Amino acid sequence: MRKNLLIGLLVFSLAALLVVGGTMAWFTDSQTADNKFTAGTVAIEINEHDFQDITNWNPGDTTNKDVSIKSTGSKGTYVRVKLTPVWGALDGEEFIADDTLPTTNVTLNIINSDKWIASGGYYYYYKIMNQGVETELLLDSVTIAGLGTSNDYQGKTLKVDVEAEAVQASHEAYKDAFGITSLPDGVEAWSESTPE
Repeated sequence: MRKNLLIGLLVFSLAALLVVGGTMAWFTDSQTADNKFTAGTVAIEINEHDFQDITNWNPGDTTNKDVSIKSTGSKGTYVRVKLTPVWGALDGEEFIADDTLPTTNVTLNIINSDKWIASGGYYYYYKIMNQGVETELLLDSVTIAGLGTSNDYQGKTLKVDVEAEAVQASHEAYKDAFGITSLPDGVEAWSESTPE
């Protein structure tokens, strides 16, 4: 009996220790940090300002064609534009280029401005473009010469390709993206103080 009583007391003591041990608490704390890195965006749109296709165009005509570029991405960007006139013919809605018709009779009337820097067949905008900024006009109009436009051009269509490119202004990304080693003279250089 004494043995049973001793075993009972031991079991009771162990149970009490477990209950007390289970309710003991230490001051503790834990935290987690959730770090997110969201990349900025480089995006542009070409604005041709209400341009409509022209039909029945004549040698000697000058037709309005206003072109500017707007930055719509979140990053500060460099912008450049290439303008390429091409003669061809329309087959329904499809344009088919005619390499036998030179474009020497076409004049792209670039706005006389120090805001666009001509270099290597491109026009570079003079400053870094931030979101929502639109460039000054680059192209104002297109002229077809009277002299030099022979009967070979009758019924043909002139297409002016406007190719705009943008690249982040930081980290000299223009070197890889544009394939140039330095910005043309007159184009603003990115620095640590340049807002993005």
